[in-house]
Amino acid sequence: MDNTVTERQRRYKNRMYKAGFKRIYIWVKRKEPNYKTIKMTEFIRKIKMLTRGLDSDNLSLLLNLCIKIAKSRKEEVKLIKKR
Repeated sequence: MDNTVTERQRRYKNRMYKAGFKRIYIWVKRKEPNYKTIKMTEFIRKIKMLTRGLDSDNLSLLLNLCIKIAKSRKEEVKLIKKR
């Protein structure tokens, strides 16, 4: 029968300790993107810049995806306001 995860971790920790290692924890700063508020004109300008060179089929798929995301976000906001 397989050992539980806890037992395997304990055995691994003991093996590493006997080999001369010890566990240390390192905390690092999270790197989350800082989204600033943008206006619709800035958004449109960035979309136009990023979509240069796409053929019409891929551009259509991308824009339809953006519309679906916007619709779902709008419904999510409505549900949050109802609570």
